Amino acid sequence: MAQGTKMILKRYGNEVMYWNEQEIIVDSDYLDRGHGLNVHLDYEYRRDTKQLDVFFNGHRLSEGIGYEEVDPSTIRLKLGNYQEGHPSEGQPIQLAIGDEIFIRVWKPEYSRCGGEVAGLRLELLEKEVWKARQYKDTDTPHPTLDDRLDDIERRMETKTMIIVMNRVTTGLFKLDMRFPYDGIISEVYASCAKAGTERTVLQVAKCSQASYDAAQEWTNIFKNDLVFDANSSSTKTSSSPYSLKDPNVEKGDHFRVNVVELGKGIEGVVLEVVINLI
Repeated sequence: MAQGTKMILKRYGNEVMYWNEQEIIVDSDYLDRGHGLNVHLDYEYRRDTKQLDVFFNGHRLSEGIGYEEVDPSTIRLKLGNYQEGHPSEGQPIQLAIGDEIFIRVWKPEYSRCGGEVAGLRLELLEKEVWKARQYKDTDTPHPTLDDRLDDIERRMETKTMIIVMNRVTTGLFKLDMRFPYDGIISEVYASCAKAGTERTVLQVAKCSQASYDAAQEWTNIFKNDLVFDANSSSTKTSSSPYSLKDPNVEKGDHFRVNVVELGKGIEGVVLEVVINLI
């Protein structure tokens, strides 16, 4: 595809394109022209008539948020600001080589009325909603967009604390971890890079923020401790499944691991504590 600007207008018999397309692939020549975030259109439009569909790197931009209408032949992109730590922190994000801008300019005679165009717009919207109901193209779509949003929310409501112990020794692991949310422990799991020839038993204790800054009273969260059986690579296959004594977590609670029994040869233990936020 040639660099720069490309327009396509198709007509096949009675089949008519109701819009004009403009595609810009940003290259050094385009940047050298000094357009900045202002994009010149080869087809004029009428402002405030929803005549434009604007896409940036495949993402559709909303009028007034992702771009603004300047005059009948110009729009200005609004791509946000550079984040903290960037040399241009707080300044508007600029175009870069390789960026792609696609603009669909609906013809005025069709943009304000006409069932066929309304149908085309509805078809495009249906395709967007269908894709929004999927996480990956290969996934079966959720029954509704609301179900998809609920699934996203459920994923966001779960946090996992991970503690890595490369060298495993008996006693307290020299690391305390603070959890900054209220929640309920839903699962505790551990795996190891190298299984021990004897069983290994882990305890996980918690301490409130107030206690941590004072006397530090720690309480084991388990009723039955977490156990690696001999020659087992995870606690999932334990013959003595763990059970929780106190699954509740308060904001600011600290956690630590105690190895109460050490199986000979065990190495590389990774402990996961899954917590549902409330």
